[in-house]
Amino acid sequence: MLRRIGRRGASLAFVGLLGLAIAASLEFVPVEQLGTPAYATLSAVAPLKVWALVWGLTGALCLVQMFMRSDRVAFAVATALLLLYGLIYLISTFTGDNPRGWVGGAVWLAFGGWIALIATWPEAVTVDRLPGDATDPAVVIVADAAGVIRSWNPEAAAMFGWTTEEAVGRPLTILMPSRFRDQHTAALSRVCSAGRSDLAGRVIPVAGLHRDGTEFAMTLTVNAWHSADGITYTGVIRPAGGRSVRAE
Repeated sequence: MLRRIGRRGASLAFVGLLGLAIAASLEFVPVEQLGTPAYATLSAVAPLKVWALVWGLTGALCLVQMFMRSDRVAFAVATALLLLYGLIYLISTFTGDNPRGWVGGAVWLAFGGWIALIATWPEAVTVDRLPGDATDPAVVIVADAAGVIRSWNPEAAAMFGWTTEEAVGRPLTILMPSRFRDQHTAALSRVCSAGRSDLAGRVIPVAGLHRDGTEFAMTLTVNAWHSADGITYTGVIRPAGGRSVRAE
């Protein structure tokens, strides 16, 4: 488990707290309100206590996964529940059980769509450091097959001048002088086609680009990993020494 929240985690925190609040409201419904169309519609599908349990578990799951490296399960469950709620309310409008159910249905479906959209945001995972010499921590960057940054550690932020939230979701080309960017893009295409990289595991001297436009010498060790989500690149970077120069 990693101590990370970020934009995705903050969204899960909101959904999680809302889920617990809805669970409590369903568990303790005033007797005089049980016959209202909204509650009657839900009761026709499942007992209110079951709905309360589902919302409670969903809320707890969201609050737990807001701190975890992977939060896909929480987003999937929350999205499914919100869309289900919206469909139930919409259907109740057409059956005549809840004439104004379309209002609630539209709100729940829009909410579910919003959560589904947030689920597509990059997971901003922060890697503290690689095992090894704690006095010389390495810069660690993880990117996907398209060359988009997916993970960014504090050492990377110090070297390149971009915070984790600013860097994640941007292309790797922001870290290199413009004269190397076409070559980098072509190399990514070759790896996707061949399924392997000839540079994997090698220490490569390259030029880095700070956010303020300063170029500096560094060494890069890159590895390509294959998973169900495609190719993932992990780069380990260390400064190569020498004097930094201002890019023209």
